[in-house]
Amino acid sequence: MNDIIVGIDRSETAAHAASVAAEMAKALGVNLHLVTCADKSRSVDIKVGGDRFHSDWLDEADQFLRDAARRLDCDQVTRAVGSGNPADFLCEEARRLDARTLVVGNRRVQGVSRVLGSVAGDVLKHADCDVLIVNTTG
Repeated sequence: MNDIIVGIDRSETAAHAASVAAEMAKALGVNLHLVTCADKSRSVDIKVGGDRFHSDWLDEADQFLRDAARRLDCDQVTRAVGSGNPADFLCEEARRLDARTLVVGNRRVQGVSRVLGSVAGDVLKHADCDVLIVNTTG
């Protein structure tokens, strides 16, 4: 029940939220669990010289998380890739790990999005643990 979970994507706001979550995890001496959701239909073809390589959505998303983990100043990092609704997957991971805190950025939690919803808003409504929404707007 000590993990800190952070949801990330390729945005600068998510990178900032991950950095804050890593600082918290390191200060508390607990595991940081990186979570992302990927589009199952996305695949990546890579051409190197005359060779062609294929990477599916799961491999590509897991590589993204491994790269993100290397950039963070945290000793204990695990990761998980899901598909579908990001807020649902974050809350499921938090339940599965009996997490201490779920961390998300506040991108698009302004204006019309407050009425229509956001990942942060949905996590707030459904999480069974503490939720920290990192101010990433400046």
